[in-house]
Amino acid sequence: MRLPPSLVFAAVLLFTSSVSATFETARHAATPGDAGGAVPRIVATPVDSASALRLDGDLNEGAWSKAPAITAFVQRDPHEGRPPSHPTEARVLFDREALYVAVRAFDPDPSKIVGILTRRDTESPSDWVSIIVDSYHDHRTAYEFSVNAAGVKADRYRFNDTNEDSGWDAVWDVKVVRDDKGWLARFTIPFSQLRFDPAHADTFGLAITRRIGRLNELSTWPLLSKSATGVVSSLGELTGLTLTGARKRLELVPYGVAQVQTQPSDPGNPFVDARDPGATMGADVKFALTPALTLTGTLNPDFGQVEADPAVVNLSAFETYFNERRPFFMEGSGIFRFNIDCNDGECRGLFYSRRIGRTPRGVPAAPADGYAWSPAQTTIVGAAKMTGRVGAFSVGALTALTSEEFASVYAGGVTTRTVAEPLTGYSVARATREFANQSSLGFMATSTNRHLTEGTGFLPGHAYTGGTDWDWRLGKRYSLSGYWAGSVVRGSEEAITGLQQSAVHAYQRPDADHVELDPTATALGGMSANLNIARIGGNRVRFSNGVWMKTPGFDINDLGFLQRADERGVSNWFQIREDKPSRHLRLWRVNFNHWALWNFAGDRMAWGGNVNANARTTGNHQVSAGFNMEATGFDDRLTRGGPGGLVTPGRSLWHSFSTDDRKALRFAYDLQAGTDGLGSSRFTLGPTIEVRPSSAVLASVGLRFSKNIDQTQWVDTVTGTREHYVFGYLHQTTVSATMRLNFTVTPTLSIQLYAQPFVSAGAYTSFKELVDGRAQRYEDRYAPYVYEGHPDFNYRSFRTTNVVRWEYRPGSTLFVVWQQGREESLAEGTFSFRRDFGNAFAAAGRNVFLVKMAHWFNF
Repeated sequence: MRLPPSLVFAAVLLFTSSVSATFETARHAATPGDAGGAVPRIVATPVDSASALRLDGDLNEGAWSKAPAITAFVQRDPHEGRPPSHPTEARVLFDREALYVAVRAFDPDPSKIVGILTRRDTESPSDWVSIIVDSYHDHRTAYEFSVNAAGVKADRYRFNDTNEDSGWDAVWDVKVVRDDKGWLARFTIPFSQLRFDPAHADTFGLAITRRIGRLNELSTWPLLSKSATGVVSSLGELTGLTLTGARKRLELVPYGVAQVQTQPSDPGNPFVDARDPGATMGADVKFALTPALTLTGTLNPDFGQVEADPAVVNLSAFETYFNERRPFFMEGSGIFRFNIDCNDGECRGLFYSRRIGRTPRGVPAAPADGYAWSPAQTTIVGAAKMTGRVGAFSVGALTALTSEEFASVYAGGVTTRTVAEPLTGYSVARATREFANQSSLGFMATSTNRHLTEGTGFLPGHAYTGGTDWDWRLGKRYSLSGYWAGSVVRGSEEAITGLQQSAVHAYQRPDADHVELDPTATALGGMSANLNIARIGGNRVRFSNGVWMKTPGFDINDLGFLQRADERGVSNWFQIREDKPSRHLRLWRVNFNHWALWNFAGDRMAWGGNVNANARTTGNHQVSAGFNMEATGFDDRLTRGGPGGLVTPGRSLWHSFSTDDRKALRFAYDLQAGTDGLGSSRFTLGPTIEVRPSSAVLASVGLRFSKNIDQTQWVDTVTGTREHYVFGYLHQTTVSATMRLNFTVTPTLSIQLYAQPFVSAGAYTSFKELVDGRAQRYEDRYAPYVYEGHPDFNYRSFRTTNVVRWEYRPGSTLFVVWQQGREESLAEGTFSFRRDFGNAFAAAGRNVFLVKMAHWFNF
């Protein structure tokens, strides 16, 4: 029996309520921030009318004079605990509609105040003031509102105490005044943009921060210590609130899009229109179900203003991961995180929102005497999500529906249509029980359900995942965390056979005794688990030690992201750190890492370690370097479904450097190099130059040159009297340039230009076949092979996205966009800079011109 996601979600809430008594003692733990004394508090002062809140530079007059002043700011960076270089004063008022915060940033030399004009939510080395509000007062979640001295706004949502969601956007206002005392900011934060429990809304968590750009100094009230385990748990308190007024509960943002697509004509191809105009309409909506729970929906969404993905050439067996860029899915995404794989801060797990609206997969090949066409993306009919709190639970639920998409084939004067992607529904439910000592116990469930029709049996009909994760705090600085997750995928024999044979599972491997391809199976299931103990706070030492596993049948890729199953491993990390500035360094870190990985057959796939360090100088330059070593490993995906083979040990190093970003000219580079000692090597150099000729203009050019020489790059499987697993010596050169020009006319009107030419060419020689993948000597693993194919490639592309964005009133925007894409692929392996880059610009171009207008209403 299949349970609907809503029932699963309800069961999760009931279950966590029943087990919460087990952890009830945690409720009586000391309130975060109590260590070292009482939590700093300030009393908010009521005001009758916002019209009385003048911003004339003097907080000792009018309504502001009735509010107590916050002046006990203290440095966080660079000299934690010291008095700030310049004093800061803040006061807080409120009425039925909004919270008002005025911050006076005193400066003895106002001419040196830095205010750089950028697009909203863009970091810059300016003078900034930020207000952090924990309206739940749960010491875990908060809303941050920031403004710089030029009036540029930024906002973000903080969750799990330490994580940030910069995709969160609220509708609020701020005014900035500069005078001979420094500068002053007045924030108007509507209560409709915050979530809180009305029964306990007399106290919010609060922090106010100030950054002085030219000094790169950050001061805060209260002290947000760098040695603490979190940020939100370190906030002070805002008391005296009486939120009795009726809140506006409905936000509606209808939008319209008019666009024209152009492309080169193709005589005889019925699917190509040289000029294809169109128009669409849609709407976004937010409704406050309760003061702590919000429903957000989108109907017929359009993301035409979103920057295109960068070009890549993927020669591995595994899928390329692209970050989410669509605003609807970015906002509030933190609550739906259930991490399975994490590496250097990037995590992937049960929910990967780019599965919704993905490229259709039933794309037919064009016949020799005809043409084929399919849509670039699956249409999202609508999506909705509910996020917020229910009692002690942080909750989230999301559902989306994508339409049935068709591909067309034209041959012999006849056009036929086939289903490229079926009608599909996606659902996600998430609940996390949070405790007063910052511990948490979470649950998550996802489902994918397809309405399969004739010709779509290659896709599973149903896929479900679920799991629990926890983060239990041991004292103030240690954490025992982990997860367990399970999955089941159901479909036709064709669909499950294809899934077993994918690179994620590779059940057909002839040398794998622990798995076996079952062509009659109609379901595939598995599980994954992780356990980790870590020191997450402290001034000098932090560490993490973990073990994990993914069974061979574990699969989450219908709505999550997983490159491969069938692995188990250990990882260890140890860090020595120093945040206290010295004569030459503001801070430094030294990291030691070790890892080992096996499949369930016992083959050791990886064993290695590295040491790396990074530092920031007193001049605000940043530098890092590291050295990595890998022992001999076994690659069970070496032949893309055939037998595995040993891979030679390797060593590599990397280094990066960046100059002071406060200067008008900034230079940075990163370098990576590695070799296996047998002729394979890789080298990448990426310099970047950033120029700011004025506070409103920023131009940057980032080049990337990469050379990859691989003695044993997989090429093909040739079937004859037996299977021949063919490899070749690959000489690949990749060159790209990423160019950006940002011009900000006002804090609400900006122009962004982005362009990326990209070329990658690879030539194959010295073909060989795998004869004994487990032979210890490289010469015994491979034998020469005469290959008649021609795998050389030369891929060229040029992509540009250019956007004019005008926020003509808070929450309402106008976009004018031009996008262009050019690409060409040839069977030519040599690289020529002049020829290849010239042809990247000369390839046939496809253009999209659009105007999108969205208007915000609040009811």
